[in-house]
Amino acid sequence: MKRCARPILMPRWCLIPRISHIARPDFFCSILAILFALFMPAPSSHAAGKDLLRLENQSETDILNIRVTAGKKDFFLRLDLAPNDSDEVENPDLVANLRVDNGLFFLFYEKVPLPDAVALVFCSAHADCLSVDLKDGKSLHLQGKRQDLVPEENSRPVCELSRFTPGMTMADVCSILEKEAPKDDNGAVIAGLGFDGQLWAARLYPGKGGMLEHLELRRPLEFADLKKLLESLWKNKYVPWQAELPGLDVDFAEMSQKDTMAQWNFLDGALDNFLKDRKGEATVMFAPAGSLPLLADSDAPARDVQLFTLTLRPKSNLMLLDVAAYKGTGKAKS
Repeated sequence: MKRCARPILMPRWCLIPRISHIARPDFFCSILAILFALFMPAPSSHAAGKDLLRLENQSETDILNIRVTAGKKDFFLRLDLAPNDSDEVENPDLVANLRVDNGLFFLFYEKVPLPDAVALVFCSAHADCLSVDLKDGKSLHLQGKRQDLVPEENSRPVCELSRFTPGMTMADVCSILEKEAPKDDNGAVIAGLGFDGQLWAARLYPGKGGMLEHLELRRPLEFADLKKLLESLWKNKYVPWQAELPGLDVDFAEMSQKDTMAQWNFLDGALDNFLKDRKGEATVMFAPAGSLPLLADSDAPARDVQLFTLTLRPKSNLMLLDVAAYKGTGKAKS
């Protein structure tokens, strides 16, 4: 089964299989589990935490991953930390250079003494600051070097990706992408791309046989840019399909009593209220207007289709557009 581009708001013909239930253990197994928990000696706090490194995101942006480089060793810590989130990972125990991936930019820190560290705190008080909490109770403050991933206006020639189609290869995307373009922890190529008249920090995810599986496009969340994107989708005859906002879950395919303009007006009002409140996350999937009735009532798309999934995160000041193309089966539902 094809892997979904995103786990949220996927049509039922692109669902990740999940275990629907877990078998309930019988009484005997439950008793054994309780006895094991009671009589098994607990590990000491020193032994349990000696190799752990606490990561705290006190910044105002997401932290997707950290690349750790020490000599010839090069590996990733996968995080997906929202602002004010924290996590614990196994301490790499190396004096290393770090590349922190914030989605919209990289931050580089050199010679971070991880063997002496108990926590890495990404600061809010100072831009691009990293506080390294040491085992002796002291803290080391490092200033990172920033590399913006969203191209500046007119800064350099930027590849314009006018349309992503099923069957497109990575080589087809753009011939002027940097040959040594950076990659993230999932192997996605990171590049600046022009799309829909705006400049984005793009991630191009490779699939089988060198095919381009899907795109992730990121920009800072600005009201004017969001309106421009929504107007473009409208002009290209896309309609909202599904939406999830705090306290609101909508399937527009079931709103047959409302015409397309009424559905768009409903969505505009919901997004306006969401952006005023600035809490939580909003996700909206868009589909071609002419294909929506068939997509909503089929096990697989009959013809090639391109879907857009828009995610808004005010807390992280992020606008994320996922672009996924699916190959049609050529068989319409009878």
